Amino acid sequence: MATELDPQNPAEQVVGGDSTEQEEPSVRGWEAIAEWTGGVAPDAVDVLRGVRELEFVYPLLHALVGRSLREFFVRAAALEALVAAGRASFSVTDLGEALYWLNDDAREAAVRALRQAGWLDYDASQGTTITNAGRWAYDVLSFLHRRLRESELLPTIAGVTYALHIGVDPLRHLQSMRSRLVALHGEIEAARASHSEVVLRQAARRIDDALALSAQLRAVLDRVPLDHRSARRVVREIHDLLSRLLGGSAELHRAVTEVGRQYLHLTAGVTVEQIVRALMRESREELAAISREALLPALAPPPLLTTDAVAHAAEVHVARERRPAAPPAWEEPPEAPRVPDAAAVPPGVVAWVADLVSVARGGEAVPFARLVPRGDAGESFLRASLLPLAGDGRAGEGVAGQLGAVAVQVVSAGDGWPDRLDDAPLSRLTPGQVDPRAS
Repeated sequence: MATELDPQNPAEQVVGGDSTEQEEPSVRGWEAIAEWTGGVAPDAVDVLRGVRELEFVYPLLHALVGRSLREFFVRAAALEALVAAGRASFSVTDLGEALYWLNDDAREAAVRALRQAGWLDYDASQGTTITNAGRWAYDVLSFLHRRLRESELLPTIAGVTYALHIGVDPLRHLQSMRSRLVALHGEIEAARASHSEVVLRQAARRIDDALALSAQLRAVLDRVPLDHRSARRVVREIHDLLSRLLGGSAELHRAVTEVGRQYLHLTAGVTVEQIVRALMRESREELAAISREALLPALAPPPLLTTDAVAHAAEVHVARERRPAAPPAWEEPPEAPRVPDAAAVPPGVVAWVADLVSVARGGEAVPFARLVPRGDAGESFLRASLLPLAGDGRAGEGVAGQLGAVAVQVVSAGDGWPDRLDDAPLSRLTPGQVDPRAS
C-alpha cells in the first residue's frame, strides 16, 4: 500500500522518495509564516487565510516539479501517459506498457514519486490507480500546455461559469478578469505614448479581441448572485472597465489613422530611399534655404488693424438710422365667445338619456336589443358606445355625468359574443338588459 497523505496536514508528508529534497517542517509549515509577517498570525491575514485551502496541492506540485527540469519532464509525461491510457487501474505490466519509453529504474522512481505525493494510489486488489486529487490537478495543469492566443479572457470566463455552476463564490476569477482588463487598459496608454503604428495596431487587435467577447462576458457577469457583495462590487468595476476599453479602442483606431497620415504615399514610381539619396547629394546650405522657404506662410498675412479703420467703423455705427419703437397700447382682450350648454349636446344623446330615465321610472328591465337600436346605424352605435356610462356614478360631469346619474344598472349576459339582430340598424349586439336600480 502506498503512503497515504495526512488530511490534517498534507504539506508535512514526504513528497518524493527518490531525489526530491525534503525540508524541515518548521520552515515549510503554516505557523512558520509568522516569522515573515513580523509576528502576526497567518490566520489574521485575509489573503493568507484564503489560500490555506490550497495546502493539499503543494505535495502534488512539489513532487511533479522535482529537483531538476529532467525530473519535471519525465514525471509530467508519465502522468499524461497514464491518463491517456484510459485505464481504471494499472498492473505492473500495464505500467510497463504505458511507460515503455523509460528504463526500469527511471520508471520505478517516477511512479514511486507520484504515489508518495498523492497523484497515484496503490491497492493490492486493484493495482495502481489515479487519485481524484490527481485528476483534478491534471485538469488544471492541462491549460498550461499552451497559452490561449485567441483571447486570454476565455479561461477566466470559463472559470467564472464553472464556479457559478458548482455554487462557489467566483470572487477570485472575477478579480483575475479585472486584472486582465486593467492590463489591457494600460496597454492602450502605452501604445498611444509609443506613436508606433505597429504597436498601435497590435494593441488595437488585442482590444478588439477582448471586446468581441463583451456580450458573452456581460451575460456571465449578470449571473453572479446579488448576495455575493464582494463579487458584485468587482462586477461593477468590470462593467466600467469594459466601457473604458470601448472608448480606448476608438482612440487607438483614431491614433492609427493619424499615424498613417504621416507617411508619404508615392504613386509616380519614386521610392522613399531614392528621395533620401537625392537629398543627401545636396549641400547643407541648399537644404537650409529650402527649409526656410518651406516655413514661410503660403497665404499673405491679413492687414493690421489701424486707428483710422476703427474710427470709421465707430462713426458708421453711431450714424446709422434708428427708428423709435412705438409705445405699446394696453387694452383688455375681447371676451371669448360662449356657446350655450344645450347647443353642445347632440339630439341623439338627449334622446338616449330620456330613454334611460324612462327605464328607471318604469321599474322593469329592458333588453339591449329593444333599447339600443334607434334610427340609423350611426345613432345606434352612439347609444351602444354610451351604454357603459349609464348608472356609473364615477362618470364625471357633462353628458357622462348625466348618464351616470340615471338610476339604472347595465347587466351583460352570455359569454360576451354578440347575437344577431333582425330588422335593426345594427346587425349584431351583445345580449343583456338595463335594470332599474333602487334609489
